[in-house]
Amino acid sequence: MGEGSEMKERSIQWLMAVSAVSFLVWMGGLAWTLQHYFSDAAPAPIERAPAAQDEPYTPVVEDGSFRVLALGDSLTRGTGDPEGKGYIGYMLDRLKEKSEQEIVVENYGVNGQTSGQLASLLRERELQAQVKAADVIVISIGGNDLFRGGETLGHLDPVKIQEIESAYLRELDGILKQLREENAAARIFLIGLYNPFIELQETEITSRIVRDWNYKAAEVASRYPQTVLVPTFDLFQLKVQDYLARDLFHPNADGYRLIGERVASLITW
Repeated sequence: MGEGSEMKERSIQWLMAVSAVSFLVWMGGLAWTLQHYFSDAAPAPIERAPAAQDEPYTPVVEDGSFRVLALGDSLTRGTGDPEGKGYIGYMLDRLKEKSEQEIVVENYGVNGQTSGQLASLLRERELQAQVKAADVIVISIGGNDLFRGGETLGHLDPVKIQEIESAYLRELDGILKQLREENAAARIFLIGLYNPFIELQETEITSRIVRDWNYKAAEVASRYPQTVLVPTFDLFQLKVQDYLARDLFHPNADGYRLIGERVASLITW
């Protein structure tokens, strides 16, 4: 091999090494940014002790209204929407166009909530009363379980991700089982995850993780009557940056509108 070929080979090896280091630095920076966002920008999850069975609570008055109970994380709260409506607000707008019946929405969304925290919240008698009275229950849960403030993206360890997924599916099954025990008739809509990182490096891996997560969550939902997973992955897939808030994680108003309108299209009287 000539001297020129050796120099060319060394140059290629050097560029590959630099690229690898740059990628690791980029992933570390992304993980730090997301962790910083979740710990500082988003309010800490509300810690609630399980309510005693004899603890006073306000019963739900049956007044003939159509009742929607919203559960879950920051998507249910509408974080990232300047209007503060979130997908629940846009869903409600569509439902009001479809029916003149009074619609009552109870929003129990908590920023940063995980599936385990939602399961604990469902032990409260006041929330159990809301579950019993609901005609429709919508849930967004799982994003904090999976992404963990960016920690998961910093490693993308298949074994760790499998552990996280398995734990989430167990919690999800328990949540749906409890909801069905409290209310056998309500329609339950579980909001699937989208991939906010689809235009960044490792998109093939992160998209595969999210798609697999949604598929298995849908399988759990299918065990219970009138319970479905509402897909959102496709809504953000082609133009994700057009539908994300400034934090590049939560939806913006347009993103929430897409989700809300899709959920509303599935709700009938």
